[in-house]
Amino acid sequence: MDQYKSARAEAEHTAALLRAALRRAGLPEYEAARVRALITGKGCAYVEIGALPVSSAVKLLSTLPPVLLKNDVSGFVAPAEATE
Repeated sequence: MDQYKSARAEAEHTAALLRAALRRAGLPEYEAARVRALITGKGCAYVEIGALPVSSAVKLLSTLPPVLLKNDVSGFVAPAEATE
């Protein structure tokens, strides 16, 4: 039970940090709230991000250091944004 509680705490903490990072990246609260901590029956911790609109995914990508990206996304405009 201690392993489960520890994994749960780690997943909850990591999910909270990721939600805060998404908010700082400009994603609305309702999209950041899709990030959830998950624990398997065997006590493995996961963070589920859920589905994001393309424009929000682009915002998230633009906040990542370029070294983490294989292709440069600077200047990329999502199709939904291009028509606005």
